[in-house]
Amino acid sequence: MFTEENSTFEEKNGIIGTVFHEVSLFFRYLRLRFIERLHSPLWRFIGGQPPLEGVQLSEEDRAMMLEIAPAEQMPIPETPPPSPKPLKTKQPSGGQTTTDDLLTRFGAKLNAREGRKQDAARRAALRKAGNATDPRQMTFDFEEAKDGGQTATVPSDEDKRDFADYLDDDEYTLPPITLFKLKNEVSTANEEEIAEVRQTIQNCMDSFGIDAEVGEAIHGPRVTLYKVNVAMGVRVATLSTFTQDFLRALAVESLRVLTPVPGKTYAGLEIPNRVADSVLCGTLRNGRAWYETKKRLPLTMGRSIDGKDVILDLARAPHLLVAGTTGSGKSVCLNTFIISLITRFKPSELKLMLVDPKVVEMHVYNKIPHLLVPVINENELVVIGLRWLVYEMERRYAMLAKVGVRDLEAFNSRKLPDEPVLDSDGAPIPAKLPFIVLIIDEMADVMAVAKKDVEVLLSRLAAKSRAVGIHAIVATQRPSVDVITGTIKANFPTRIAFKTASQVDSRTILDTIGAESLLGHGDMLFNDGMQRIQGAMLTDDEINAVVDFCAAQGNAPTSFDSIRNSKTDPENVPATSGESGEGEEGDLSSEDSVLMQALAVIMEDRRATISYVQRRLKIGYNKSASIFEELETRGILGPPLQGGKREIIPETLDEAKAMLKK
Repeated sequence: MFTEENSTFEEKNGIIGTVFHEVSLFFRYLRLRFIERLHSPLWRFIGGQPPLEGVQLSEEDRAMMLEIAPAEQMPIPETPPPSPKPLKTKQPSGGQTTTDDLLTRFGAKLNAREGRKQDAARRAALRKAGNATDPRQMTFDFEEAKDGGQTATVPSDEDKRDFADYLDDDEYTLPPITLFKLKNEVSTANEEEIAEVRQTIQNCMDSFGIDAEVGEAIHGPRVTLYKVNVAMGVRVATLSTFTQDFLRALAVESLRVLTPVPGKTYAGLEIPNRVADSVLCGTLRNGRAWYETKKRLPLTMGRSIDGKDVILDLARAPHLLVAGTTGSGKSVCLNTFIISLITRFKPSELKLMLVDPKVVEMHVYNKIPHLLVPVINENELVVIGLRWLVYEMERRYAMLAKVGVRDLEAFNSRKLPDEPVLDSDGAPIPAKLPFIVLIIDEMADVMAVAKKDVEVLLSRLAAKSRAVGIHAIVATQRPSVDVITGTIKANFPTRIAFKTASQVDSRTILDTIGAESLLGHGDMLFNDGMQRIQGAMLTDDEINAVVDFCAAQGNAPTSFDSIRNSKTDPENVPATSGESGEGEEGDLSSEDSVLMQALAVIMEDRRATISYVQRRLKIGYNKSASIFEELETRGILGPPLQGGKREIIPETLDEAKAMLKK
């Protein structure tokens, strides 16, 4: 029994509605089981009734019928072919459905479901027999399987590979909400604390002669926003000059002054709460915003100051840059994004490429069937993976052009033609393509090894890959200009900043200050209107539970063979660092195009100085010096003279090339 003290009228109504819904589902289940029993050929046989027309008879039911009564005493129906035609529902002239019609209709549904299972088993058997690993190169001969050409057996766990399951994962079940920790209670604002802080702010402004009035407060999970209405004729930016005085008066570690609040006519002060409220990932996933969202690639971010659940659509972002100091909540945020994706999409709908140079952050996801390749820990494989993504992007654009659509959504929802359309390699174009999401946990370590290659490849992906369903999430704990370069920053318009060490780092990420005043532990700034969001908290136990649930339904890839092939060699992707040559002292050969260009410049202009070749070819000094050392070794140039000039020994370019070949 509920009273007005412990429950409101809305809560009573919600509980009653939930109970009624559960009871109705239970009775519906009983009714379906009853109809299924009446429809079963075995039960109708025992009751002395003839089987319904067109109903499939399994071998088990037929054997049991023979045990009950010989065939000469009661006729036993023959087993129909595995894929019967759909049954038609007959209705009498009165327009009311009879019991037999209802049973026939229900039997048709059961037959269709059984047919889908048999088709799935045949496809699995063909994959096993053909040793196929990529569905885009697989063809299925269903007629041959029906005639006995292939044995329709379910593959073992060793042969099962969900990477090839683009359309055949009807049996895959998404992780339930019961794997997460839930918290129904929401902390309410302490009116006495808010009134006290409001009065302190008002007294501080009055003591400095600021003509402004403190308005209402908006209570959030970690901070409370106090509205400040500034009088006409007073500059709003004046409040920012008294930040240190507000800190002293309120006795808090940090606060943020908004002058003004984006999109509003008033300024604001964000003051930390004395008692913080945790935001659980399970609570957000169990909320109405997550269930009712129509976003194509939803990512759970957290909860805003006004108490609303914030969900980011990565498909519209379309790429995301995350930065913040160590311990600010960046890794937890990435885990929340990954869990959001694998609990929303099946392996046939989404593929992940995870890059974890620190090794320990993402190794738990090596078991999920959503991966394209195992988690990448070596920086050398990062460039290979990026080149494969660029090749996949170009391949998808070619397929979109073949079928005459503009983006992945139109491609997956198109009407399939009677005859399959072939791509440039002569292979049939698949019916659907999955999303691909690249997640790099630590960008600084990757940039330290292959800066030019990674920068150019990421820029190409960010510029063109949105329409074909390839998206990138890049994170770093060192938001400096040598890691987040201007090229990367320009191609990643959507950014999240956690707590930074200085205003310079905040400007590097968001082009404005404010991230240095955050509280850490999930406190973030989202550049979409500069929202302040408290990130969701996700424990290791919840991550392991979701990963184990997904891993039990499919095998993860164990090798990098899918991204190591001839079509993703460096000549198909423009090289960058090898041509720039800055900081490189590598050996040169006669086949090096840069060496041939330098030789042509020297022989044409008859000027053999390192600085001149450096300016003409726009390469680094070290690269130019290495070229001159190689030419001197081949006998084309003499030793350096006074002023850095060298003697050019051959008279013509042909003679120089001949000497170079020797």
